[in-house]
Amino acid sequence: MVNYLAAPGDSWQLVLRQGILHYSYTATGEPMAGLSACTAVIDPAGRLHIVATLINKRLIYARWQGQRWESSELPVNGSVLAFVLDSRRQPHLLLEESYRPEIVHLYLAGNRWQRQFLPFNLTAPPLLFKPLPRGRLFFAGQDASRGRQLLFLTVYDPATGWEVPRPLTGVEPGNKIYAYWFQGYLYLLSWHRQEKDYLLYLNVVDPEKNTSLRLCPGTMVDLPDDRPVLLAKEKTLLFLWTSSNRLAFCFSQDGGSTWSPPQSAYFFFPARIKAVEGPEGPSTRQVAFTKISGLEPDWPLVINFEPLFSLCRAVVVNPSSRNTPFKQ
Repeated sequence: MVNYLAAPGDSWQLVLRQGILHYSYTATGEPMAGLSACTAVIDPAGRLHIVATLINKRLIYARWQGQRWESSELPVNGSVLAFVLDSRRQPHLLLEESYRPEIVHLYLAGNRWQRQFLPFNLTAPPLLFKPLPRGRLFFAGQDASRGRQLLFLTVYDPATGWEVPRPLTGVEPGNKIYAYWFQGYLYLLSWHRQEKDYLLYLNVVDPEKNTSLRLCPGTMVDLPDDRPVLLAKEKTLLFLWTSSNRLAFCFSQDGGSTWSPPQSAYFFFPARIKAVEGPEGPSTRQVAFTKISGLEPDWPLVINFEPLFSLCRAVVVNPSSRNTPFKQ
């Protein structure tokens, strides 16, 4: 049984399955006007934090207090490159200032915003900016200021500040590169142009041991339409993305040591997908479809890992992986 009940501004969805009633409630708030961009994160209590960019480049930080919004203007104007909450639920932003080409780390300490310039070069949007225990933050970025694109890792500690960046050797950014975190490992997925297609490379990095595993699962005809999504459960990992609106994937069933060849699939065609964001960052258990078979629903369709992986495994062509890993 499925019931969908709606009134102006509010809706309920009820699903009775195997004697258990599942339900969800959606409340539609007042629209916000005069914005050019916004980014949001959610904390472990389920409360939303938003940074809104006004048309004049002013920045507003707002957080939901359970019954009302609390908002304040930030002391810096510019473009938001990254926004996270640390493990103590304090907001941190990386901003490119509007009046000079400097990257600023802005964070809330008590009731006051603190600002500091990054002690390293950053010439592209951050690859990954995520919370670690004890208020620390993990960062992966790119620097091309010396004529060559270099990837690096660093950690911010509230007690000591930013660590000296550590370059990632043996990792080439290619034409497109994306970074992910799962169970203490950094996964770097990159597309490298060939004459007629793209080689797909995957680097698995252990930041603690400073080791990496480089794999080449195969080739793809097109670049991804948007950022791919990593879904995972135990030792099974699944990368999903769309190319020309068509779903594509590759997966590993041994913890990332070997991978199936990347390929396109015709289920959910054409489609677009987005990660489902949670308090720890993108969820590895769900993905949101924002377009399915040419339809763009008002609310995304969220699908869990298990049925998606079953579909991908069922339709994969030549499932035996021929990529050969090597450590660096």
